[in-house]
Amino acid sequence: MQVRVYDDGAERDCLLVLGWGNRCRHENVRWLVDRLAERYRVHAVELPTHITDVRREWVAPVREYAADLDDFPILAHSAGGLTTAHLDVDGVTNRVYLSPWWGDDLPFPKAVVEALSRLPVTEPFLPTGTLEREAIGDLATEEQIRDGPDAASPAFLRTTRRAHASLPPARENAVAFCSLTDKIVDPRAIGERLPADRIRLYDGGHELFSSSARDRHIDTVLDALERGPGALS
Repeated sequence: MQVRVYDDGAERDCLLVLGWGNRCRHENVRWLVDRLAERYRVHAVELPTHITDVRREWVAPVREYAADLDDFPILAHSAGGLTTAHLDVDGVTNRVYLSPWWGDDLPFPKAVVEALSRLPVTEPFLPTGTLEREAIGDLATEEQIRDGPDAASPAFLRTTRRAHASLPPARENAVAFCSLTDKIVDPRAIGERLPADRIRLYDGGHELFSSSARDRHIDTVLDALERGPGALS
């Protein structure tokens, strides 16, 4: 896990947990960081890509890092949303999720997924199949597409499925932004965990910050970090 801190003199902290394959060097991630940095000292977490244990390699390191922060909101995207949904740590004021990965949406039949996840293989060879510009967002750059994971291992599949199955109930201070046409995560899983009044829909790809709709929604995202679910009413 890599953490990059962006400190322009703000007094408050914000924990930003990025999604699978997102990196701070990506232009659209930096756009998001820059907007956050207008109000917060941003702690941007880059998750390792090829893992075999969600709790050990994603949740535990983020928990250990966040334990040193005081009274901070969480902004989490995709796999970051899966990670922080499992995160119990003191001081979290509000939780804002961008297209959280809370359920399987894989390009394989369920029986095939079950069989593949049992293979004792850690080498990534299963194609992800959806990480192109249309799926990510119309502003996605060539660097983002090139850096995006194009395969996963059975071990990764197994541990993420377990993490989905063991998700705790959504916290009362949680809201989510998502697209009903998301081709990377299943928006139904978001609707099953949060009531409609705590979900804000947008038109675009999996990454709000890589979609043209971002300018229409970023102020609401920032407001939700400050006020929680009340920002969507």
